[in-house]
Amino acid sequence: MPAPVPSPRWLAVAREIGWGRLALTALIVLVMSALCVVAGRWQYGRYVTKADAIEAYDAAQAHDVADVEEVAGSGDELADGAEWRAVTVTGVIDPDSVVALRNRPVDSTAAYQYLAWMSLDDGTAVLVNLGWAPVPSEDETEAALADALPQGEVTLTGTLRRFEEDDGKRDAGATRIVPAQVDDPGTDSIVPGYVIASDGCAGLCGDDGPLDEVPLPTLSLGPHLSYAWQWWAFSLLVPVGAWLLTKRDLELKRDPSGARPAPAKPRRRRHPSDEEIEDAL
Repeated sequence: MPAPVPSPRWLAVAREIGWGRLALTALIVLVMSALCVVAGRWQYGRYVTKADAIEAYDAAQAHDVADVEEVAGSGDELADGAEWRAVTVTGVIDPDSVVALRNRPVDSTAAYQYLAWMSLDDGTAVLVNLGWAPVPSEDETEAALADALPQGEVTLTGTLRRFEEDDGKRDAGATRIVPAQVDDPGTDSIVPGYVIASDGCAGLCGDDGPLDEVPLPTLSLGPHLSYAWQWWAFSLLVPVGAWLLTKRDLELKRDPSGARPAPAKPRRRRHPSDEEIEDAL
């Protein structure tokens, strides 16, 4: 009768740990590693989005100031490379369209920003962010703004931005910079973006005006790239940690006391005595 073939050592160890335990550990490792990879891809996606925004900003700012009609393009979306361009708008501000944009703090100050339509010579309407004022003075600001709005045609300079995504709210005031949350401009011809007024906001900003200029958002890459690498590193560390825990559990299973065997001391080599050397000769 042939001698039984011994099982491989890894198979014997797997049986000792238990197939159910190994299957559960493998499942947990796969799920956690996958979640770490997904989280890393999400952080990397945010990094790419911000990097593209900074690149687009730098490219737009390299252009000279131009009329908004020349830059924005036609259609429902801004032309490629139009966002962040410095533009001029020449038209008439509609005083009845002024609306407060709520929940927009500026430099950690609770503030309202004020939006209004400007009508151009060709009948096109442009949504303009005129400026901001602290919340406590809302009533006074609206009254002062109504008195300070320039009459007739005015030219202002600003930065062209894409419309924000509509959140569907239709309460008093606006919560997103989107045409649907501002009064009807009375025309179907609308520039597919809004302008953040600067350079005095046509006399509405500064020491003599009721508003202050809305600062452009700070563009920064942030820590997203480092976070992505951390999540991906975690995905590699998960199986290592699972292996160490499984190894420790196996040691406890073999010795429930948890005591680790002391390493064997090496035997010191004994040198022969003089008598043993003489006998050998």
